[in-house]
Amino acid sequence: VQAHRLHHAVHTRDGAVSVKTPDVETARMLIDAAAAERAPYFPASWVRVRWDRTPTADLHHRIATSYRIELGGLSKKQQAILTNSAT
Repeated sequence: VQAHRLHHAVHTRDGAVSVKTPDVETARMLIDAAAAERAPYFPASWVRVRWDRTPTADLHHRIATSYRIELGGLSKKQQAILTNSAT
């Protein structure tokens, strides 16, 4: 069984990472607060965060949140495969 889920995408040309947020409202709040931008080519619940304008702790939080959201969408078997391979 293979589990292929995208939980973030790095944009090396513009120094940013796109991450999934819990919902569209959270994405809008981050965009309205200028903490993120709309992530082009992704659904509305995704945002692009520039790493030169975002504190490291916030970047870590956004990526970890995105990972947890995507992990939660997998079956228990797929989750076990991914979490066991990460250790």
